[in-house]
Amino acid sequence: MLVEHIWYVLPVVIFAGIVRGYSGFGFTVIAVVGLNFFFEPQQSVVIVLSLDVICSLNLMKQAFEQAHYPTLKTLIIGSVLGIPVGYCFLLLIPPSILKLLICIAILILAGLLFSKSRPFNADKTQTKLGFGVASGAGTVSASIGGPMIVYYMSSSNLSTVNQRATMILFFVASEALAVATLIGSGLVDSTLSNALLILTLPTLIAVQYGQYLFNRKPPQSLKSFALPVMVTVALLGIGNSAMSVVA
Repeated sequence: MLVEHIWYVLPVVIFAGIVRGYSGFGFTVIAVVGLNFFFEPQQSVVIVLSLDVICSLNLMKQAFEQAHYPTLKTLIIGSVLGIPVGYCFLLLIPPSILKLLICIAILILAGLLFSKSRPFNADKTQTKLGFGVASGAGTVSASIGGPMIVYYMSSSNLSTVNQRATMILFFVASEALAVATLIGSGLVDSTLSNALLILTLPTLIAVQYGQYLFNRKPPQSLKSFALPVMVTVALLGIGNSAMSVVA
């Protein structure tokens, strides 16, 4: 049954990989909703985060040259502090409710990203730390830490290239920590290894293709490309999750 389900989600994961390679974010948000149609959130989250870490390794060489390291360091520290909070959410919230909350959270975050409201000073250390904490909690509990960092980055004075590179390195670090936490807690079974065996190569190819597109024609705004996709996926997930909760 696992293999059958994986073939259903493969197109979603490939598309999410292209979005990730092009924009630097969006893979986990898109892929986790697709996997949640067939798996419990505890399984979906660790599969998606593991895939994103593996497939981001090819992006790191370029990202190392373009990232803004003072911002990256503070965000990672915040993420370390937020991961235990998110782990508690993952354990305490029932799976059907968590699926619905994931999609609603994605819509709220997408709405913030669409808006021009920036009610904070992006250069302050406490701001960076706070967003890192929120992202770490969102990553390990629901694989939705990415939009929080995109919202922060869109308020910074960094260039699109610096934003993308910093996000790539942050996501690799924070997601690797989240996966280690979930594996160490004993929540992971053979589902992870089976899923990675099937999905890793197609996702790697998709991410590389997205990077190729980025290098040929970088977007003026990362939001204009990835956010409409995130909203569409979240709405589909809400419909599916709501029916499951009612049932």
